[in-house]
Formats: sequence, C-alpha cells, structure tokens
Amino acid sequence: MKLVSPARTGPYRVLVADDDDAFRETVCDVCRPFLEVVEASSGEEALHVAHREPLDLALCDLHMPGRTGLDVLSEFHRLHSGRPGILMSAHVSAGERCEAERLSIYRVLEKPFTRKQLLATFAEAILSAFHDAGFITLVRQRMAGL
Repeated sequence: MKLVSPARTGPYRVLVADDDDAFRETVCDVCRPFLEVVEASSGEEALHVAHREPLDLALCDLHMPGRTGLDVLSEFHRLHSGRPGILMSAHVSAGERCEAERLSIYRVLEKPFTRKQLLATFAEAILSAFHDAGFITLVRQRMAGL
C-alpha cells in the first residue's frame, strides 16, 4: 500500500525515466512502497508521459539516447509548473550542472546513490513543493521499520 499523507487524497505520482532497464526497475522498486510510479525507458517516452499524465515529481537520468534528462525536465517544468524535477547521473559536467541550475532542477543525484538518499530527496522535494511535512514523517516511520 502506498503512503498517503493526511494532506492528500492519494499517493504522490513520480515519473522515473532511465534507459538502463535494470537500474530503472531497481529505482521503481524502491519508490513503489512510498509513491505511485510511472516509468519511461527513454527521454521521448518520458516526454510523452509528462504530456498525458498528472505527475507530482520527476526523476530522470541525464544521459539517455535522443532526449536528455535536461530536455525532459525542462518540458516537465513547463507542463507541471512548480513540481520538482530531479536529475540523476554518474557523470555530470560543470556545464550540465549550470544548465540544471538554470532550469531550476530541484537536485542532481549522483549515481550510485543509496535507497535512503533517494527517498530523502523525494521527501525533501515534496516538502519543498507541497509543504507536506506529513509525508516526510510517514517515510521516516516506514523506513525505521525496515
């Protein structure tokens, strides 16, 4: 069962986009107890999802064939104003970091990251965007029991 904060009527919805199927599946498995997950295996697919789905936040790999995570998150921000976008990558150049900052990307997560780092980033992003401290409390309680 997904976590539903007292401030919400349903779970937060996250787009997870990464062309590495195994890594994406692992990230989605970590997220599913806490969030409703929508997956995309490419930048193009992520853009399609962002155009048709109601989303609360997005997590995108920087380096994907075709459209990059920066491309996806730029469009995500246009479509879902005020919703946090998180970029992940093993290699981020100074120029890419500057572009992420210019696009108001909530955070750049460097791979590899831990389950705790990922969930803490989501909880902090939800607090920042939705002012929902209850979600952080629920995540901490659920993680303490694991």
